[in-house]
Amino acid sequence: MFYTSTDRMFTQSTEGRESTRVPLHNVDNTGERPHEPEEVSSTDGEVNNGGTWGERDIGGPVNFRAAMMEYEEMRRELTQLSKTRSARTERSHPARTSTLRRVTSRGSRHSRFTTATAEERDVEAQEDAKLDEEDFELGEFLKDGHFEKREEGKSAKKVGVVYKNLTVQGVGATTRFVKTLPGAIIGTFGPDLYKLLARFIRILPMPGPQGEKRDLIHDFSGVVRDREMLLVLGRPGSGCSTFLKAITNKREAFAGVTGEVSYGGIPAAEQHKNYRGEVNYNEEDDQHFPTLTVDQTLHFSLLNKTRKHAKGDIPVIVSALLKMFGITHTRNTLVGDAFVRGVSGGERKRVSIAETLATKSTVVAWDNSTRGLDASTALDYANSLRVMTDISDRTTIVTLYQAGEGIYELMDKVLVIDEGRMIYQGSAKDAKRYFIDLGYYCPERQTTADFLTACTDPNERRFRDDFDGPIPKGSIELEKAFRESEAYKLVLQDINSYEKDLKDSDHADARQFKQSVQETKSKTVSKRSPYTVSFVRQVLACTKREFWLTFGDKTTLYTKFFIIISNGLIVSSLFHGQSTNTEGAFSRGGTLFFSILFLGWLQLSELMKAVSGRTIIARHNDYAFYRPSAVVIARYFLTGLDVDVSKFWIYFLFIYTTTICITALYRMFAALSPGIDSAVRFSGLALNLLILYTGYVIAKPQLLSDYIWFGWIYYINPVAYSFEAVLTNEFDNKVLNCAASEIVPRGPGYDNPAYQGCAFTGAQTGSLDISGSRYLSVAFEYSRSHLWRNWGVDVAMKGEVQLLIHT
Repeated sequence: MFYTSTDRMFTQSTEGRESTRVPLHNVDNTGERPHEPEEVSSTDGEVNNGGTWGERDIGGPVNFRAAMMEYEEMRRELTQLSKTRSARTERSHPARTSTLRRVTSRGSRHSRFTTATAEERDVEAQEDAKLDEEDFELGEFLKDGHFEKREEGKSAKKVGVVYKNLTVQGVGATTRFVKTLPGAIIGTFGPDLYKLLARFIRILPMPGPQGEKRDLIHDFSGVVRDREMLLVLGRPGSGCSTFLKAITNKREAFAGVTGEVSYGGIPAAEQHKNYRGEVNYNEEDDQHFPTLTVDQTLHFSLLNKTRKHAKGDIPVIVSALLKMFGITHTRNTLVGDAFVRGVSGGERKRVSIAETLATKSTVVAWDNSTRGLDASTALDYANSLRVMTDISDRTTIVTLYQAGEGIYELMDKVLVIDEGRMIYQGSAKDAKRYFIDLGYYCPERQTTADFLTACTDPNERRFRDDFDGPIPKGSIELEKAFRESEAYKLVLQDINSYEKDLKDSDHADARQFKQSVQETKSKTVSKRSPYTVSFVRQVLACTKREFWLTFGDKTTLYTKFFIIISNGLIVSSLFHGQSTNTEGAFSRGGTLFFSILFLGWLQLSELMKAVSGRTIIARHNDYAFYRPSAVVIARYFLTGLDVDVSKFWIYFLFIYTTTICITALYRMFAALSPGIDSAVRFSGLALNLLILYTGYVIAKPQLLSDYIWFGWIYYINPVAYSFEAVLTNEFDNKVLNCAASEIVPRGPGYDNPAYQGCAFTGAQTGSLDISGSRYLSVAFEYSRSHLWRNWGVDVAMKGEVQLLIHT
């Protein structure tokens, strides 16, 4: 490629025989930056002051023959250097060399046909991906409108953030003791149970956190306009994360929030209700499903943020995000965590950033998002935020504990926090001078961000020796000094100016924002819904993700299959060969009862996964979906149940539905309990109640008449409805022969059935055959006519539990 371009240059230069001088430089001798070379036609005897080959200080004619000789000598040297490097490459990367030979040997009659191996193709793919990452232009990609609707080259979604007198209160930490067995028992039937019920019954007062309230951030005011980036600085624990959560409407964990926050004139309450997905907070910790790949993680986020007709953009956006952060090579790698091997910590941080960008939010707060990134990658990330903020008219708020000078120079404004108090806010360019004028000393090699943070640290801050006068030192003194300064007056002027602009334009940006958000939603989504796609598409996306999670952790999947099949075979062997007469009637019911409950016991293992993944559940709408088919099939045929197609599939349907109901119940306790301890206690207690009040251990008539205090649990027990359905399904059209031990009278001379009876529930005088349906009707008050009613009740209960989890 180098030779081709150079030969073309000399060919064009020697087209005219009279042209003997080649202008190769256009250097300004004043020392300024060289200009681009211009096309100059020189003739013999003329002097070209534009420069000569290899000389940058003087102009003059070029000797063509000497230049060609130098060129040939340079080409020989480069050729020899290329051969040397090729030999080294062949020894260190044989696959790459083989591929190069295969490509360059095409068209030659003496070349060999070489087939690329999988390793060679991987090397090629990685090299191509690296080239694509280097050639990727974020600005052009954004201008194409993949992330948002654009009108006349500008984003249709742009709102600034105004916060006035913002104060956030929290509760101080209190002493906590390890629970003992008596304490756990009392808590299960006392305070813990009340807290659980208070989440369902909203009229019950929810007990708040105990302890003394204190201000986490105190009386913050300011504005961040669209296309502006605000850098929040402060020591750990100063209130930076609290400020970011409060300004993005993530207020559930706080004891109280006062003040006013609006988004382009849209109140915080309206934003949280109708436009929750447009204001996002990227937390510091990287929480992901470890068994999903990087591609699946980003793909799922976009599935829920892209309307149906634009689904074709999803692969394009995923590829762009991977290229933007240089993680194309991790596309099919598991995200991983502390226990599952996956991408590195820095790559996982980039996945978190990419996932947040995939939400296509208008206002985004980034909490220490460069943690785990090297200096070069952190700067590239900050540059990407700068480009997205400018081109997409976004509002960006960033808090960083270590920000290099290159990152700091990208910011428009800076906010410095000390012990929850605002000690400076204003232009990033003026912040350093402000603290120097207060009397603080900035070492020459210290970055601006480090200097501003050091001013809040008693162990790091230094003072000017030539400064006369009092220097504010504590957070209260620094806050007072700021509120009395010209910088604070500029903040208030900025707020008034922005609100005046909103009023003069009659909130045009807010109206355009609302219209643009509505246009990005699916047609079936309500205007007031904060979601982009319909509930059906959310369910489909979550179902697809559940399959990805299941098959992403094959070790757990195969272990679970082995346990299910083994237990199915073992338990089925206990019931194998059971009698088909009245002696086996009750045990047949036991087979079906155990079939329903076994998977409920097995699903208790879901508690740990549900509790540990609650931070992800809070970020996404979780949906449970599992396949208990192995144990169903094994147990059904080995226990001697009726070999009937319709009966089997009805049995399968109810086992499947019941398993999902019980799993949803476990997930509800996992979502509402403060920890795994409480979740296990309430889940185990609930499962025992379901077993006792199914109507099998204690028959339904006796349960409802003799146990009036707790008999009502039968009516809210999904296992009870499923048990009635599978039992009536099995005994339908079944005739039970009376066992010899239950025939009365029996013995010598009693051989006429017309004068005999059966001592079994549901038997009729003068007959030794008992109808299965009559047996269930008399013994349990069950009827097959309730079959599909019961299935509908199970589905409704599952839906109700799911709604309770997400409300």
